[in-house]
Amino acid sequence: MNAPMRTTRLVGLALVALLIACGGCASSSSSRRAEADDRAKERRRTVIMTTQDNVRVGREAAEQVAAEIGTLDDPELVAYVERIGKKLLRGLPRRDFAYRFAIVDQMEPNAFALPGGYIFVSRGLLALANNEDELANVIGHEIIHAFRRHAQQQQAVAASLPSLSMPWTRAKTLAAYGRDMEREADELGQRLAAAAGYDPMGMSTFMRRLDQRERLLIGAPRNPTFFDTHPGTRERASMNAMRSRELRWARDPSLGDTRKRLLDRVDGMVIGDRPETGVFVDDYFLHPGLGFQMRFPPGWSTQNTARAVGAQSPRRDAVVFLTSDQPAGDLVEIAEGFVAELAEDVPIEVQEKKNVRLGQIEAVRYALHAGAGGRKVEALVTFFPFAESTWRIVGASPVAAGNRYAPPILLSTRSFGPLDPERRAQIRTDRLRIRLTRPGEDVTTFGARTGNLWSPAETALINGQLGNEVYEGGELMKILLPDSSERR
Repeated sequence: MNAPMRTTRLVGLALVALLIACGGCASSSSSRRAEADDRAKERRRTVIMTTQDNVRVGREAAEQVAAEIGTLDDPELVAYVERIGKKLLRGLPRRDFAYRFAIVDQMEPNAFALPGGYIFVSRGLLALANNEDELANVIGHEIIHAFRRHAQQQQAVAASLPSLSMPWTRAKTLAAYGRDMEREADELGQRLAAAAGYDPMGMSTFMRRLDQRERLLIGAPRNPTFFDTHPGTRERASMNAMRSRELRWARDPSLGDTRKRLLDRVDGMVIGDRPETGVFVDDYFLHPGLGFQMRFPPGWSTQNTARAVGAQSPRRDAVVFLTSDQPAGDLVEIAEGFVAELAEDVPIEVQEKKNVRLGQIEAVRYALHAGAGGRKVEALVTFFPFAESTWRIVGASPVAAGNRYAPPILLSTRSFGPLDPERRAQIRTDRLRIRLTRPGEDVTTFGARTGNLWSPAETALINGQLGNEVYEGGELMKILLPDSSERR
């Protein structure tokens, strides 16, 4: 998580999501609930009609992406992606938008387009791509989504903006298009790539590698991947391969070795959580910059984004997360304002208010019931001062499951405290590095010599190999090394 930001409505949406996940609320005649529903629907309703609408909606959504997922502040890498994008844009018959390119700070391999020409690729996608041809085809695919105004054709921007599933996974459907639109983006994106002098086969090779993955190199995916937002099938990969053989294209000689071009740019990129935004070590979230630690319930799926850090229960019916959006001030006053604002999204009943302590930190805890009728969500919201701001820990679950989830939520809340030296010493930064093979090595001996942290199977996969190759020597290979490693 990054700097404090406004997240009161984020909590309201999380509570609404839990109500939906638990089967929805029973109908109520309460005019307050109806008004809250109307306000929520109005905020989510957007219909794109004009070019100006595309640009406005895309700009607003891009701001949400930056706030909720986070974008990578790496000028050289962003400039590299922009150069590829601008090269591809030359193949468009017209440009209705000022296309913009950015990298989301997410390890899952993902790419998406927002209305108005906002194109995003993730850190994980850059790590997984094996050459500039593959990356160019993916970017071209996204350019076509924006160019053809696929969001406008669907007239359902709500389906292509961050969802309400949980506060840190609201980007799940940032680009949910129909299969016909996906096929069109495949075809025209390949044509853009070919016209720019890239190998159109890159789309197929990248899709096939994703299709073969049951788990990502960093573990089970916690955020949407390219195939979550872009329906991926072997049939599509095969169609793309067939099309690439039929397209007439010529390599742009200025590109040179497209594998080396990409690997030179991603060499040194952090793989996994970046320390400046906090890292997970087992169940502990450690933030060296802000100097705190917090333990989340064992076995819960964890997530860290620019807006919040937290965990979700295995049944997906409970959540606990930490966030900050207020300067330091009177805790009760801040809590009362929070409850009043939260009530705009969902009916709220305050069950209890009490003073508590998180170690040496004075805090205020509110017990709330959200929802109406036969199904309600129970929320424990703890407000406390830290690092010149007011922070908040929210734990929520169905009222009916409160006895099951209240103990781990409270334990997690009470675990917040200063980062101790032993935990700080556990923080490790791993980086993608590029190394040369030696004659006669295979992936196993190469990995052992270089100190590669990836397994032979993972190394073969991320390098687009089968795993049984014997190297001639001099091949460029992606490996994973800890920051402190000096081995070659």
